[in-house]
Amino acid sequence: MVTRPLLSAAMIVRNEAKFLGDCLRSLQSIADEVIVVDTGSTDETPAIAAAHGAVVHHYEWCDDFAAARNAALDAASGEWILYIDADEQLQPVERAALEALLRRTDALAFRLLLRPSPRATPYREYRLWRNDPRIRFDGMIHEKVVPAIHAVADADGRRILPCDLELVHFGYEGDQTRKHLRNLPLLRRQLEVEPDNLFVWHHLSRVLEGLGDAGEAERVLEGGLLVARAKPWRDPLAVLLYADLVRMREHDGDHGEALLAEGLELYGDNCVLLWLHSRALIRRGAYDEALVPLDRILAFDPAELPDLGPSYDEQLIHEFSHDARGLCLFRLGRYAEAAQEYAAAAQWAPENPAYPAKIAIANARAGRAGDASRSMAVGAQHGS
Repeated sequence: MVTRPLLSAAMIVRNEAKFLGDCLRSLQSIADEVIVVDTGSTDETPAIAAAHGAVVHHYEWCDDFAAARNAALDAASGEWILYIDADEQLQPVERAALEALLRRTDALAFRLLLRPSPRATPYREYRLWRNDPRIRFDGMIHEKVVPAIHAVADADGRRILPCDLELVHFGYEGDQTRKHLRNLPLLRRQLEVEPDNLFVWHHLSRVLEGLGDAGEAERVLEGGLLVARAKPWRDPLAVLLYADLVRMREHDGDHGEALLAEGLELYGDNCVLLWLHSRALIRRGAYDEALVPLDRILAFDPAELPDLGPSYDEQLIHEFSHDARGLCLFRLGRYAEAAQEYAAAAQWAPENPAYPAKIAIANARAGRAGDASRSMAVGAQHGS
């Protein structure tokens, strides 16, 4: 009797030789089967996959991510699917713990932790589900599988649960030109199909900016915000549009600040908007006021982010905010407190040579200020 594999890892690839080996090594002893669907690599990607024991299938690219991803699902024979990209890595996990998780009879799918970059906070994403032909992707780009998962869960009376498995994405490092050129026409076509999809509007603007067309990127963001404002409900994805457009208009005077105010009115807890607000206040020399949004960022509990969302750059919510707070306190003459903030920033970037210098300068100023205060006190006593 042939035993069915418990877990199949499935992915689509094209020219991923830089990342694929590390991805496949992260799956060793965890995945019983690895399905790699190659969509036209011209580098060593297929050979690397085969060398690591993956089952390699060749698929003719047809400008449709869902079709390629579904080909990988069709080839998988395991009871469960782990969907992973070649530029991601599964963080270490005990096989016994994984087996215990997957033996839950009430579960249809699990929402893993995903870090979109190595230094980003994680959020939850649907990446692990029962191998079921009813669960397939839809959409040529930013393809969706979540509606299918929920439909099957409802039909079968099974649950969708969180779990502690974690993926880390590395693919945003380095030159993205090739991917931008591939994605640009797909994003334009997807917007024709889904004109109210704010994530597609945002991604299109990022691609245009990455290709050097900042003016068109800004116009796309403006168009996306028109769509967002016309919705009868507040779409949480609109915050991406506000944040990027404010960033692009940071030095655009009142117009940029009016847009920031609009974004904060709708998404006042978003750390990126709070950060941009603090920078605007610092540029105006309003250091006392700038401390308020910085304090709100630093009061944020990253442990709550996976379920609440979104994902943030850890540097922003730790190092950068402590550093900016140190600057504000320094400019306000609160030198000892500034030194403490610079020291807190240094804990998150111990290799940064600027922080020891900032700490030393702030402490020296604090010492001189203390000497001056003591001299004034002595003078006052003598005067009396």
